[in-house]
Amino acid sequence: RGFLTITGLYQGTPVSIVTTLMGMPNMDFVVREACAVVDGQMAIVRLGTCGALRPPAQLGTFIVASPGAVCVRRDPDAWTVGDGRPHYTVSAPVAADPQLVQLLVSACKQHAGAQGVVEGLDATADSFYSSQGRTGGHFEDVNEAVIEQLMAQHSELVSLEMETFHLLDLARCSKGSVKAAAFCIAAAERYSNRFISAEQIQRCERLGGVAALTALTQCSLTAAVGADGSMIRSAGSSNGNGNGNGNGTLSALPADGYVWVQ
Repeated sequence: RGFLTITGLYQGTPVSIVTTLMGMPNMDFVVREACAVVDGQMAIVRLGTCGALRPPAQLGTFIVASPGAVCVRRDPDAWTVGDGRPHYTVSAPVAADPQLVQLLVSACKQHAGAQGVVEGLDATADSFYSSQGRTGGHFEDVNEAVIEQLMAQHSELVSLEMETFHLLDLARCSKGSVKAAAFCIAAAERYSNRFISAEQIQRCERLGGVAALTALTQCSLTAAVGADGSMIRSAGSSNGNGNGNGNGTLSALPADGYVWVQ
C-alpha cells in the first residue's frame, strides 16, 4: 500500500507509527488491516494537518477534534439528476473516544502549551478541492458557499481536512476493538489564506508526535476482542515484559505469526 510503518516500544508500550497518506480510502486500509493483524483492543491517534476555519485556531495550533467530526461529500446526483438537491451533503457528527481525547488534550497542552491547543469540531471532506470549497475555472463544482454553509450549520467547527471522520466512524463500528481520537496541525488559515512555514511545521510535527505517543501509552485497553466482538484472551500484561504499558493497563499484542521487535 505504500504505508511507511515503524513499530517498537514507547515507554514500554508497543506502538506503531503508520503513514496513512491522504484521504478516507487510505485510512480505511490502515485501520481495517491493522485490526486484521492485532489481537486485542487498539488505541489510534491521528496526527495530521488541516485548514483552520476560524480563530482562535491559527497557524501551528494543535486542533483536537474533541467533539468528533462530520463528513462532507460531493453528491454526483445533484449534477446527474438535476432535481435541485444540494450539491454537497454533510453527515451528523461522529464522536471521538472521550478517554483518549482527554489524554490527548492534556498531552498537547503539556508539550505545546495551553495557548497552542484548540478544541473543536472537525469536518472531513471527500476531496481536496470541491468539497473543501477550493474554486477554479475548469470544473463546475458549485462550491463557492461550502465553507460558509458548514460554519453556519456547526458553530463548533474549526478545522477541515480529509481523514478524521473515517477513523472515528470505523472506531464506532469496530465492535469495541478500536478507540480513536484525532488532532491536526493548522497548516493553513482558510480565513486569511496564510500558510505555515517549513520550520514551524517541523517543530509542530515533533511536538505533536510526542503528544500522540504520550496519550497512547496512557490509554487503558481491554482484553482481546474476536471478530464477533467477544473477548477471546488477555491482550497483554503489565509486568514489564514489553507487552504491557507499565501502568496496570493492557495493550494489544500482534496476532499469531507476528512479533514485536525491540
